Amino acid sequence: MEQKKDYSRKVDFKVFLLLLMGIFLTSLHLTAQNQQKITVTGKVIEKATNEPIIGAGISIKGTTSGTMTDIDGTFELEAARGSVLVISYLGFRTQELPVAEQSSFTIAMDEDVEQLDEVVVIGYGQVRKGDATGSLTSIKPDELNKGIQVKAEDALIGKVAGVNIVPGSGAPGSSSTIRIRMGASLSATNDPLIVIDGVPVSNKSLNSINPNDIETFTVLKDASATAIYGSRASNGVVIVTTKKGITGATKPQITYNANFTASTVPDYYDVLGADEYRDVFDQYANAPATFQLGNASTNWQKKIFRTGYGMDHNLSISGAAKKMPYRVSVGFLDQDGTLEGNNYKRFNAGVGVSPKFLNDHLTVDINVKGTMERDEPASTGAIGSAISFDPTRPVHETYAGQMGLGYYMWLDGGVPITLAASNPVSDLRLPNKLDKTLQSIGNIAFNYKVHGLEDLQLNLNMGYDISKNTYEEKIPNYAPSMYTGNLYDGTGRKSDEKNRNKNYLINAYANYTKDLTEKHNINAMAGYEWQRFWYKNDIKVPTDLDGNPISTEVPRHDEQELYLLSFFGRLNYTFAQKLTLTATLRADASSRFAKDNRWGYFPSAALAYRLTEENFMKKINYLSDLKVRLSYGRTGQQAIGDYYVHLTDYTASYDNAQYQFGNRWVTMYRPNGSDPNIKWETTSTYNIGLDYGFLKNRIYGSIDVYTRDTKDLLNTIFVPAGSNFTNVVSTNIGNMESKGVELALNVIPVKTKDWEWTLSGNFSYGTSKITKLNTIDTEDNYVATGNAGGTGKYLQVYMVNETPNTFYLLKQAYDSDGKPLDGQYIAKDGSITTSESNAHKYVTDKSSRVPYYYGLSTRLNYKNWDLGINGHGSFGNYVYNYQQASQSLDDLFSSNKVSSNVSKQTIKDGFTQDRIYTDYYLESGSFFKVDNITLGYTFNKLWNESSSLRLAFSAQNVWTITNYSGVDPEIYSGIDKNTYQRPRIYTLSVNLKF
Repeated sequence: MEQKKDYSRKVDFKVFLLLLMGIFLTSLHLTAQNQQKITVTGKVIEKATNEPIIGAGISIKGTTSGTMTDIDGTFELEAARGSVLVISYLGFRTQELPVAEQSSFTIAMDEDVEQLDEVVVIGYGQVRKGDATGSLTSIKPDELNKGIQVKAEDALIGKVAGVNIVPGSGAPGSSSTIRIRMGASLSATNDPLIVIDGVPVSNKSLNSINPNDIETFTVLKDASATAIYGSRASNGVVIVTTKKGITGATKPQITYNANFTASTVPDYYDVLGADEYRDVFDQYANAPATFQLGNASTNWQKKIFRTGYGMDHNLSISGAAKKMPYRVSVGFLDQDGTLEGNNYKRFNAGVGVSPKFLNDHLTVDINVKGTMERDEPASTGAIGSAISFDPTRPVHETYAGQMGLGYYMWLDGGVPITLAASNPVSDLRLPNKLDKTLQSIGNIAFNYKVHGLEDLQLNLNMGYDISKNTYEEKIPNYAPSMYTGNLYDGTGRKSDEKNRNKNYLINAYANYTKDLTEKHNINAMAGYEWQRFWYKNDIKVPTDLDGNPISTEVPRHDEQELYLLSFFGRLNYTFAQKLTLTATLRADASSRFAKDNRWGYFPSAALAYRLTEENFMKKINYLSDLKVRLSYGRTGQQAIGDYYVHLTDYTASYDNAQYQFGNRWVTMYRPNGSDPNIKWETTSTYNIGLDYGFLKNRIYGSIDVYTRDTKDLLNTIFVPAGSNFTNVVSTNIGNMESKGVELALNVIPVKTKDWEWTLSGNFSYGTSKITKLNTIDTEDNYVATGNAGGTGKYLQVYMVNETPNTFYLLKQAYDSDGKPLDGQYIAKDGSITTSESNAHKYVTDKSSRVPYYYGLSTRLNYKNWDLGINGHGSFGNYVYNYQQASQSLDDLFSSNKVSSNVSKQTIKDGFTQDRIYTDYYLESGSFFKVDNITLGYTFNKLWNESSSLRLAFSAQNVWTITNYSGVDPEIYSGIDKNTYQRPRIYTLSVNLKF
């Protein structure tokens, strides 16, 4: 009897309508409390010339209501007495004016060409943008041009030079891969350090943050910017600052936004249709005459993929209760994947308050965020099965008893063929999989401005990141996959595991800022940090559905903890706002290393010189900003393996490996490999940068050039037998050097009262080369990597003088017409060979790592209309089409009496066996993607001054320009196998503010 899940969506519209009614009634109540409105008029001029400023923005603070100056620089709008006008224009200092009895203003704006007072977040504090010496980029998510963002890092894709983000798979909620300057390590993590509201967290924790709660991202790239974080900072730092309450707000601001989505698969793998397959099978399959194909015509890929529907609701309330700004937010996301049975739900809630005490000398920031994720994953193995499953077979079939539960199975004489592929549709519909995560991230930060010595501020930040994950999987008896796996007799399977993680942080630091004279300023900071990481994993032995163990494995209980201790300091010196010197030093101790190697020291120094502050440069009217930056710094890395890599730990034996003492069987413990001398991996970086601006920063950007050298690489390598307890250990061996160039450009071609057009782009080049890998390096020394699945199926290597993840393959031989010769390769001596041994493989000089990548964005505003387009791309990297390489004509009919489908390319190639090591299937991974196109319209002043409604429609993953023959070239590993395609998403968005 067929068992399947109910995939219908049930939306409780009563709850939705009640929510909207509550919002509406609240708005009416607040509107009744509004103060008397008056008409405010005025003129905005440039202070230096008395010329009118056209297109200056005039808004009412804490609301979305506002206007712009006309061709004469004049404006008119309605405002309540007691409200505050905010006057802003690019290249000038923003002003705030209270609306009291006066209703007419003449506003003279001071030029602020360098925008020196803009504050950006750095490690353990803030700095004026004009005083920044390191390579950093701070961006605020564009609320009008972002498309649907399921995860926080989606806002960064293609937006920052030097940052390459490869989105996760097509599964909703899947994690992206973030690389800043390609990463600096091999076997150790290449993930950047993620800091949320001052709390360093894991990359996975970034998924738990609601994108709607994020105020800014600050990306620290060079060692001058990152060295203050010392440990884990060699791969860059991403600082996430979440939204806070509105200081001085007279009433709460309520924001509600909703997204309704439909997701589709952009493309299908090009396999034979049923009729084509019958013709090809008759021609090429080596099947006996008695073997019969089916009578069905099944497109298996269309059977496993679907249109996935989703919705995302977010509600936030921001304001201030007297002197305490606050913000409360809730969010709910429910998204179907395009793969049958895949669904992801996330509920977010967050509270933030910032009260002040002691005459505003003491500020307390409290942030608490909670997330509940409920993921129903789908096996990507079904994708490969659907590609290869015989299209003449039906999805459903009935057999004796309950065998197959109504789904087609491969049988031989009524007996299941255990080596056949399982029915891909049943593999998605019958299992029940649930991955639940409960997580909370929060902190409380104290900032005390010392009475009588206000230049000195004392800071204490205590934070946490706690999560609990449970995974459960249940496959019913008689499911087709239980005859091709598990016990191979139809017995069902049940398994579950629990994972808990805790991360606690305490840091305390003091900041001293002093203007020594009119031209001399210093900013000094010193502090201490303690952080504890703990995890516990419990994995039970798989059982049948009655709870009886079906494996000889023993339950796994793994519990470990890691401590990091740090002392750090920073000194900034600024002369006349044109010359800035920064020096930092951090000392880190990690319990991952033995006592003698525990401490690492990470210094940095940087110099910035603002040429536009020199008198001879001020005469160049079109030049707005020109700053040169020089920096050097050293950062560290310790994240490899488990938390006890310097200690010998032990693993319990399986039941069938117990030892008998008398009548008793005793569990044995075997030692694992370790290196007691393992120590910090260190990365040294030199950076030279140029920040520029023209025409009052209507054109601005930056250029950075860097070199980076990583020594004592943390690497997992093979060691000679007998030299350790295992043949693979984690140790320090190898060096790597990197270099690159980063360009960023932002242009505002048009800015008038009705029109605004912005363009931004970035381009990055980066390359890495391994300079040392083993104690003694020879031409044949390498570390195999890039496993395509299965024992020994490595397609890439780490090798001296090569880029990491360089493909190591056989060189395909061709005939005189350029057709590949089946099973024939060119050996190193130039001869033709049929051997596929490692002796004939060669270094292709082609890597999966991306050397060139870029991003483009544009937004056009006309009155209340807005149109935004974002895109990104890369070139110079390569992808191995393993999905195609693993197919051959022999797949049409196997010795197991199973017929399988193949692609049209397989027929064209004519390979009789799969050729998974030939460079014939190594292809360029270059592409350009239009990530999203968004068209929106905003209705202002719906029922009061502060109310607005924006409706928008967007398309995401619109199209991809590439020569790659597979379905999607954007694969971080560079190996295309069972790829869950990223969907094309159509979104209707509603944003209500009042």
